[in-house]
Amino acid sequence: MNFKRIEWIFFVAFIALDVFLVSSYFQQGPVPDSNTNRSENTTVSVLKSMRDDQINVGKTSDEAGNGYYVSSPNDNDLKSKGSNLHYQNWNYNNNLINSTFATMIKLNTHNPQKTLKTIVNDPNQIIDGKDYKYCEALSTSDTIVYAQYIYGKPVYDEAGQIRFHVKNGYVEGYTQGHLKDVQPLRGERKTLSQKRALIWLYQYNKLPSNSTVEWSHLTYSKLLSVNGNTVYIPTWVFYIKNDASGSTMYRRINAFTGAVMDEEND
Repeated sequence: MNFKRIEWIFFVAFIALDVFLVSSYFQQGPVPDSNTNRSENTTVSVLKSMRDDQINVGKTSDEAGNGYYVSSPNDNDLKSKGSNLHYQNWNYNNNLINSTFATMIKLNTHNPQKTLKTIVNDPNQIIDGKDYKYCEALSTSDTIVYAQYIYGKPVYDEAGQIRFHVKNGYVEGYTQGHLKDVQPLRGERKTLSQKRALIWLYQYNKLPSNSTVEWSHLTYSKLLSVNGNTVYIPTWVFYIKNDASGSTMYRRINAFTGAVMDEEND
């Protein structure tokens, strides 16, 4: 990807980001004041409010991280390599391979990566499997997730994951997306700390009372697609359990701007 093309993607991405933030402002109210000198918005007072609302957040970090705006081309690389796959039936749609194994694979449910390591590393069964790592936090009893990593952070999007489908203790098949030729769009930037992202999530009223934050991770998520490429940004992902109902949900915060992103429920 040449410099002018990167510059153009970056320019359009920031226009879209501005539109997104303005929309978020009017839909959800102003971005919380980050001036911790104001008593009503101090970290201490907000964390106390969380405790009063019976929200268990555990230990959180004040340390800011680093990240980039990055882009990856939308191409048919997986499709072109599909002829190398054996022992399965597959099709290609929306830049994803959807595959069903000819013979289902008995899964070690207590240590799924032990079962799947050989498969992921076999180029006759998984394309570019070496680019993925087992992601326990995103895995469930029905779906085992292997994610690509961008600058040390997992990709929180199916476009950069292998998602193995499990039924009755057997792996039936998988869905795979692959990010190729990931490029930074500009220099490294600071990200919000885990604690700050959590506080903003609470101030946006996205943390229900009587709930527990089971885990949180700094990941990369899709921001937008433009000019045949997809732009990804650092994102704080929180996995939350409602202690009253037992239901779970994911909440996401743009780690650069603090804007709330789309929501997902299990």
